[in-house]
Amino acid sequence: MKKIIISSLAAVPSLLNAGLVPMADQELQTVNAQAGITLETSSHLTVGDITYTEDSNRLQLQNIERGSQADISLPSSSKQVVDVLADGSLQISSEVYPTSLAIGAIRINDSAASFGQFRLNYSGTNIIKVGASSSPDNFLEGSFQTSISDAELIWTTNGSSVSFDDIGYNANITRLAIGEAVDGSRTGLNFDLDEFSYSFSTGGVKLGGVSLGTLAGQLALSGDAQIFAGGRQGSEGISLNASLSILDDPTNYVRFTDDGNSLFMGNFSGALNVSNLTFDVMSDHLLLGYDQLDGSFNANQILIGDSTNPVGAIQLDFLFKDGNGYSNRMAFYPGIRQPVFTDLPAAIRPYATGFYSGLNGSSDGMSAAVEWNLANAEAAYIDNGRMVVVSGIESYGRGDLTLDVRSFDHDNNAGTADKTAIAMGMNRVQGSYSIDGLRVGNKTAPIQGGAELLLSLEVFQAMDFNLDGYTLITAGGVSGGGIQIDGDYLFSDTNIGLSIDENGNGVWATGVNYDIHLRGIQVDVSNTGLSVNRTEQWSTMNVDNMRWGDKITGRSLGRIQLERFEKGSSLTINPGGSGAVCVGASGDAASCASNGGRWEDRGNEGMTVALKAAFAPEGPTSDGSIARNRLTWENNRDLDGSGNPINGTGTQIIFDSYSTSDGLGVTDTNDYGFQANLKIDVYETKVAKKFTGADDNGIIGNQGDELIYDDTSRTTYTYVANPTAAQLALRPQGFAVQGNVSFKDLQIDQVQLKHPDVALPQTVFSGIVMQNLNMTTNLTATPIR
Repeated sequence: MKKIIISSLAAVPSLLNAGLVPMADQELQTVNAQAGITLETSSHLTVGDITYTEDSNRLQLQNIERGSQADISLPSSSKQVVDVLADGSLQISSEVYPTSLAIGAIRINDSAASFGQFRLNYSGTNIIKVGASSSPDNFLEGSFQTSISDAELIWTTNGSSVSFDDIGYNANITRLAIGEAVDGSRTGLNFDLDEFSYSFSTGGVKLGGVSLGTLAGQLALSGDAQIFAGGRQGSEGISLNASLSILDDPTNYVRFTDDGNSLFMGNFSGALNVSNLTFDVMSDHLLLGYDQLDGSFNANQILIGDSTNPVGAIQLDFLFKDGNGYSNRMAFYPGIRQPVFTDLPAAIRPYATGFYSGLNGSSDGMSAAVEWNLANAEAAYIDNGRMVVVSGIESYGRGDLTLDVRSFDHDNNAGTADKTAIAMGMNRVQGSYSIDGLRVGNKTAPIQGGAELLLSLEVFQAMDFNLDGYTLITAGGVSGGGIQIDGDYLFSDTNIGLSIDENGNGVWATGVNYDIHLRGIQVDVSNTGLSVNRTEQWSTMNVDNMRWGDKITGRSLGRIQLERFEKGSSLTINPGGSGAVCVGASGDAASCASNGGRWEDRGNEGMTVALKAAFAPEGPTSDGSIARNRLTWENNRDLDGSGNPINGTGTQIIFDSYSTSDGLGVTDTNDYGFQANLKIDVYETKVAKKFTGADDNGIIGNQGDELIYDDTSRTTYTYVANPTAAQLALRPQGFAVQGNVSFKDLQIDQVQLKHPDVALPQTVFSGIVMQNLNMTTNLTATPIR
């Protein structure tokens, strides 16, 4: 049996001790008959402890206070009007005047640490209508409307806060029905929600009074839920089955705004289903878990900045389900559970101890032990009606997380240590993910290559990883709002699939240790797109073996170590791809073909990804270490007793201390850097037969014939020597990328060779300079025939 106990409750005497005062006859004569009851209250409420008990474990909300928003120690006011309507239903209308509700701590079994302090300032109105059910399956039916305005939600840990300011919230459930739910031998409550409209807005998401930006949105929903007694552990608890639909409504939207520039997603729909979602109170944590979570999401409009050209549309299908020896579970602990520092890899240990310094067993915050298994996901991008699908996404893993709000010395200056940060720690997160490949045209098209294009963003096709990382998020980008990120991360004993097929064969980087350090990474939405400015970044990636084949037995090219040091690098994502382009030549629509090219108008959608890497000369980083840009390749290494190569025993070639500049001599700067601009579209492309005869599918054609699909379903095809204009529209669709690479000045201080028999490397070339490269190419990825 679950118990809820309220202790130490006090209210102002004006409410609890109020008496009934008789009215004189003269006063009664002035009263007219009125329907309903109006109740106006003014109260100040304090509660020492509200306890929810499950299997003898207690979830405690402590030091609760409710009062006026101006001064919480004073009474707040509200008004309720109760009416019986003509149809016999009961209606309760409420108005809450500016009120503040504070929770001093949330603990489990009197834990030393709590989840922090919470405060909600709000005012609003509610209308609840309850009547008899029109169906024998329900106990009652009704409707619900609520509106909250000028609200503020504050989470505080250890004296620092994150707040959602100026919250506006409106919800309208046209029909809410409550009845009995039956699941085998279990019975519970069933809730049906029809036509649930919902809108929200925030004036600012703030850290230390500085805004990250504003959020707003509107959704049309419907759904149902079944609640049963009994959780996943013990004899008590709560379990839930639910289905939620985001209705196909063009007015649905979510918008994030930074200094007047918005990231907008609209006209979306979707569905979400969860099976056996459980909630349990354990001896030192809250346990949430589910057997299965599946859903879909479709967004038909995405805008960045003030552009009227949409980026395109996206679709997502996913299934979380227990498997691979992993479950979908989350254990939430009050306070900060620090890792055992001696169990961490030596390379990340100093950053971990610095991140958790000043915290102890009674520090507020939240810790979580998480475990997940993503059985499958498909993510599709649609550009002017043409689809490319990232197919066969799978992932599983487990690890420990921490979250708190704290003050942060973002620039190593004690005078500015009052900046507030959201601090997120990841400890011993072990997992894996993989992507089968791309499907172009539809979700059942053949798997093909092209995922390698994501490598420029350091998004790999597969990874088995061990991750420790520590992130501090503060408010403020390049100007005004936005987000700044500082972090230190280590991937240890990791395998990375750089270019692999759906069977896991290809190019693998194995035995990888990759440390990454970020300082002043600023994320902003501008009037032209989404920008990520990297003030400083340094990293070292050590690859024990670069393998061809599978990740275990594939032949090794040797060891590769890549060291990077960048200052002032950036990434921008802008709406619009390449538009109209002459592929294979230069010229306009009239001259392209005569110049040997192929004219393609790829439409107004798509996206442009612009990368700038400003490689810095060797020098000190902001934490005092020395960093450089250097590439080392080592092979012919000695083997240990187990047959594993020993690093440092082979022959090495070293490209030492390379950097970029603007080529201005003594007044040089590094504003241009090394630039790579990718204009990404999905478009029809020419696929010619490589030989005469039958292909792998038994379709016969001559060398040079074009592959043409028979109809827009793109399931069957033939080879055509001279396609008509209509047939050209049925060419295979490909991942079409127009790429440009450029730099003004790239210098390599030294190219060195090191033999294992000598102590120091020997210089082969010194002072290499390359200038003014500007190269453009068009690439299209289609299935191999």
